[in-house]
Amino acid sequence: MTNLSSPNRIVWEYFAALRRLVAQSRSAEGEAERRQCSALAVVMSVTVVEVFVNLWFRVHAEQHHTPEAVAVLVSELGHPRPWSLDKKLKNWPMRYLGNELDMSSGSGAEFMRIKDLRNSIIHFNSTHTTMMYEGIEIQGLADTTDYDSLSYEKALQALLAAENLIAEVFNLAGVEHENIKHLLHAWTGRPPV
Repeated sequence: MTNLSSPNRIVWEYFAALRRLVAQSRSAEGEAERRQCSALAVVMSVTVVEVFVNLWFRVHAEQHHTPEAVAVLVSELGHPRPWSLDKKLKNWPMRYLGNELDMSSGSGAEFMRIKDLRNSIIHFNSTHTTMMYEGIEIQGLADTTDYDSLSYEKALQALLAAENLIAEVFNLAGVEHENIKHLLHAWTGRPPV
């Protein structure tokens, strides 16, 4: 049996999980728990943006573009080699919205800083340093500076960066400023203020 769901419900639930991680990082009883929740929030913020991009652009393309354009998008989503998030963010806004997503300033740059942080806490750099501890030699230690500095503030930045990038996609799609907050609520769960 296949379960069918509204695309925005899936994104909404991913954002609910992200908000829960941010709240847990704030109320954590110790530094290790705070770091762990923050790390998961950073990872989840990049994931939820990719899930949004995959689903929203598919829906948008189906509504506003030719079957051929939709087929191209579907092929770029497909396995075994789906496009990377970077490639989608670089190409799809121009192709499907007629506007480029600026990743060098504003919400695009802030999201890229979070994505870079995510990469640094997943793909640790080896320092190639040797350490001696009680007669034991350890070679090739990982640089965990970024991971060690994770905090509630970083978790919150990750949430806001994801929301703001999505708001920018709505802006590029020509959504009136007043309606963006309502779409953010529908897709991310962020209450319209």
